[in-house]
Amino acid sequence: MKEKKKFHLWRVIVIGVILSILIRLFVFEKFKIYSISMLPTMQSGEIDFVTKYNYGYSRYSFPFSVPLPEGVRIFPKYPQRGEIAVFRSPNPRARWPYVKRIIGIPGDRVEIKNGRLILNNRLIPRTYIGTYEYADRKGHLWIYNMYEEDLPEGVKHKIIEISDNEVLDNVEEITVPEGYYYFIGDNRDQSEDSRGSLGLIPFGNLIGKLVLSE
Repeated sequence: MKEKKKFHLWRVIVIGVILSILIRLFVFEKFKIYSISMLPTMQSGEIDFVTKYNYGYSRYSFPFSVPLPEGVRIFPKYPQRGEIAVFRSPNPRARWPYVKRIIGIPGDRVEIKNGRLILNNRLIPRTYIGTYEYADRKGHLWIYNMYEEDLPEGVKHKIIEISDNEVLDNVEEITVPEGYYYFIGDNRDQSEDSRGSLGLIPFGNLIGKLVLSE
């Protein structure tokens, strides 16, 4: 009788482990934020979940290398403007995934002028909320201007700016080609993203959609 109960317990454990692995592979997994590029939306050290089924599956959707051809995506579902996504950099030397907000989808014309986002020749409205303060690990206090930005289709989100005259506050217009996405961090003046060295991100590099913790 004891042997039967022991066998049953091991079977439950094995099934639980298999289900846990399958969920992590195909449904969602935890993602830790390591930078301040998405302030004020996400804090450094925050842990959120990435849902993988939203965009389908590519070689980057799994925690180990899957022999899928570059750019191939199974059950593809296309991201929407304003969503936050986790993705791999096109630079093969990059060790960690990135998390940013999708600003430009295929066909969009994106420009930054004097700190303002211009999308398809339309100045995107933003409303000043007040100041936002953040103390970094070295004890330096950053004071930002915080705005609510109103993207098309009614997607509203908060952004912060040191000023409208920083390095990436003037970027020439670019048309997002088919199969690529334009990402920007909500911390507009302290984010490595599509405005600079990161460039446009191929659809195949997306890992999944980020779900913010409550």
